[in-house]
This record gives sequence, structure tokens and C-alpha cells, in this order.
Amino acid sequence: MRPLRSVWPLLTLLLIVVLWLTLTAADSSTARVIPTPGDVWAAFVRNRQTLLTLHIPTTLLETLIGLLLALLLGVGLALLLDWSPLARQMLFPLLVVSQTIPTIALAPVLILIFGFGIEPKVTVVVLFCVFPIMVNTLEGLTATSPDAVLLLRSLGADRWQTWRKARWPSALPGLFSGLRIAATYSVAGAIVGEYVSSNAGIGQYMRLAYASAHLDQVFVAIVITALLSLALVALVTAVERLIIPWHYAHLQTGQWNPSATGLD
Repeated sequence: MRPLRSVWPLLTLLLIVVLWLTLTAADSSTARVIPTPGDVWAAFVRNRQTLLTLHIPTTLLETLIGLLLALLLGVGLALLLDWSPLARQMLFPLLVVSQTIPTIALAPVLILIFGFGIEPKVTVVVLFCVFPIMVNTLEGLTATSPDAVLLLRSLGADRWQTWRKARWPSALPGLFSGLRIAATYSVAGAIVGEYVSSNAGIGQYMRLAYASAHLDQVFVAIVITALLSLALVALVTAVERLIIPWHYAHLQTGQWNPSATGLD
């Protein structure tokens, strides 16, 4: 059955392409609204030099720096909130409220503060990514088995040893879950910052394409964004398997099988 798991996403992608072709074929207007997959590919080929040497590397650099900073800040906040109940009472409600503020509304303010360099784009990525990392890491810390904690304390472990031996390993699956979510947001965060003001990047490429009504180039930017996001999620998953292989093995062996229960 495992080989079939990799086939289903490909079949789903093929179905999406077929639906895309059907929609474009049904559009009989003089000015085609939806570009065909062939139009999108042709637009990529025409602009591949600039995309591959300028726009994609710029967005990827901003994304990776912002994601790394969000990881450090998110884990640091989770550790602080877990270690100090007072800090949790003071900061957690404010962190939740901060997520109600549209990040795109802050982009012009960040440009006024940091200028037109890479800093505002990286900051937008951090704002997009830090909260899911923080929340999932904190959930992992609080979900530590009480039996494991009691066992370590009965053996004379202090608070730091208990945290290092039980609580931190328990938090790692949650951390990587949050990092996967953040990876899907990170590229979009960089593009939001670039869309407001930038000299390079997928966001700036998309803004110019919209301004010139080149929808085929807009779709190129959308496809590249999706591919970069998928690549980052795959990278996070690969790192997770290297760092906590026991968790991945547990998921594989403990996965629910509906056919075994007769519910399929």
C-alpha cells in the first residue's frame, strides 16, 4: 500500500491540471481570463533568466532568514512561557491578540522603520511564522507524560534534568509540526513584504505582472510560490526524521488502518 501513497498526490495533481485545461478551453472570450498551463510554461521560459538568478534567490533568502529567526524566537517564547507561569499570564493573551492584526497592514510601517532593504521582508516572514512555532512547541511541552516526570523526580532529578530528559523530547514533535505550518506561510510572508515595496523577489515580479495585466506571469509566480513552500515542508520533514526518528517510526506503526477495523 505504501507505493500507492505517493501515487495519489500525483493523480490529484493530474486531475487539477485536467480541470484547469477544461476551464481554459471553455473560455471562448476574446481576451482569455485564465491562462492555459502551456501559457504559464511559456511565460516561465521567457522570464526564466531573471526568475532563476534574481527573483527566486531573493525570495528564498528572505524566507530562510525569516524562518530561522522565527524558529529561534518561537522556541524561546515557548520555553519562557513554559518555565514561567507569570510570563504566560502576561504575554500569551497579547501574542494571541497580535495574530488578529493583518500583517500586510504592518508592511508599510516596517518599511518606514527599516527602510527598503531586506529587513522589512524578513520581519514580515517572522510575524507570519513565529506564532505557530511557539504554540505547537508550548503544547508539546505541556503534553509531557506526568508519569515520566514523576519517575524522574523519584530518581532525584531536579527541574532542569526533568525538562531536558522528559519535557524537551516531548516538545520536539510539536515543534516540527509548528515548523511545518510556518514553512507553508514563510514564502507567502516574504512575497507580502516584496509586494508592498521591493526591487526584486517573487512579490515584486507578481506586482509588475498584475500592473501590466500579464496573468500568465502571475500564474508563474503562484506556481513557484507553491513549489517553494512544498520544498520547505519536505525539508522540515526530512530534518524531523533525522532528529526524532523514533517519533516517525511511532507514527508509521501506530497509524490507524480503517480496513483493519472493517469501517472502510
